[in-house]
Amino acid sequence: VGAAAIHRPMPDAPLELPPARAPWKPKDVAGLVGSIGIRTLAHHLTKLPFVVVETDKTFALSMWSRSRIWRHYVIVPKKDLRDIGSLSSEDESYLTDVFLVTRHLIERDHLRDYRFYTNGPGPQAVAYLHFHLVAKRPH
Repeated sequence: VGAAAIHRPMPDAPLELPPARAPWKPKDVAGLVGSIGIRTLAHHLTKLPFVVVETDKTFALSMWSRSRIWRHYVIVPKKDLRDIGSLSSEDESYLTDVFLVTRHLIERDHLRDYRFYTNGPGPQAVAYLHFHLVAKRPH
């Protein structure tokens, strides 16, 4: 993969990779790094200070919040999914778990004024399916 990303063949490589058609975008690299991290740290993610929930299929991160936003969580399925356009029926259990983790956070934090959303591939900062749960401060 690295050889294809930088457009140079690797000497003595066991497998010749074709050159990439276009340089990788930063969000693609971030998605790849995220995927590797998820696989490496699976079932140990809650040891990280910003991971607040982990199940077999999902984890949730607590993100830094701007002043108007009281809570901001990023909920991530533990399956390599680029965006909603890449989903199949085999992904149903991962999406169900994403919604159950989101419900847990809503109930735990007594959230009332919140939004739950994902971005398409254009506005995504990371090329890995993830969802945002953002809530305003209670009045």
